[in-house]
Amino acid sequence: MDTDPLADSVPPRHAIESDEEEDEYNPLRPNTSVLKTKFPVKLVGDAGSVPALGLLVATGAVGAYWARGANLSEKVATVMIDDFQIGVLYRPSWTQSVVLVSETTARLPLAALHTYAAAVLDALKPTSLALLDSYDVPAYISETRIHFLDAPLRFLATPAPPASLTSAAQPLEPPNLVQGASAAFISLRVQSSSPVTLLLVPAPHIAPAAPRTLSSSSVPDADPSDVPFAPSLVASAHATLFTLLPPGKPTTWVAPASGKGTQLAARKRPAESDFGMYI
Repeated sequence: MDTDPLADSVPPRHAIESDEEEDEYNPLRPNTSVLKTKFPVKLVGDAGSVPALGLLVATGAVGAYWARGANLSEKVATVMIDDFQIGVLYRPSWTQSVVLVSETTARLPLAALHTYAAAVLDALKPTSLALLDSYDVPAYISETRIHFLDAPLRFLATPAPPASLTSAAQPLEPPNLVQGASAAFISLRVQSSSPVTLLLVPAPHIAPAAPRTLSSSSVPDADPSDVPFAPSLVASAHATLFTLLPPGKPTTWVAPASGKGTQLAARKRPAESDFGMYI
């Protein structure tokens, strides 16, 4: 037993922690033996039959909500990992790009994000990439308080953002971070020195952490009123994304049937505790 030679006395026996406790069962400790490390990605369909001039990736709840009003036509392929459908690929008539609606029925663990993004980019080889995702207003760190009803669209872009982007959205400022599949797509494109733009729609709630394993998603699928995004901001995001992709036919985003999710402006402003983080 190691003791302090300068101490007045030996510590009591009950104060010494046994190393044997490390071998005891801890229900909070992850079982690394059951966590997957390989995630085989498979594209089912004919999405790769025509090279994609551009790729638009719409992720999660905001991706599902946007897709309902974007007139995407019939799907052309699906992206599968094991038995989970991770994404659906569309080729709308109004753009020369492929649209990937991602993680609306299943969520990816952190270990699968890079593999997933790399497989999609390798299969489609797009010349330009734009992404639509959301940021959590209550967790957004800023110098001033920001209420959800006043939160703007935000963006990350490389290299310099075009004027159409800076006029519609504000930069995502540090120390705020982008996580999830969008971060994986961005990191891969930056490594290849290719342009990429991420447009973020404000969300009123903090999203749950990524699962440890592949799991089904809780993104609402039937009732658009359960998705709390401001339709005016989603429409603005749609118009902005159109300017970032290869030219096509002008199109307008049509909000899904009205409900709770389309009446955000009429809601009562919450208490001060509901404002986001600020410095």
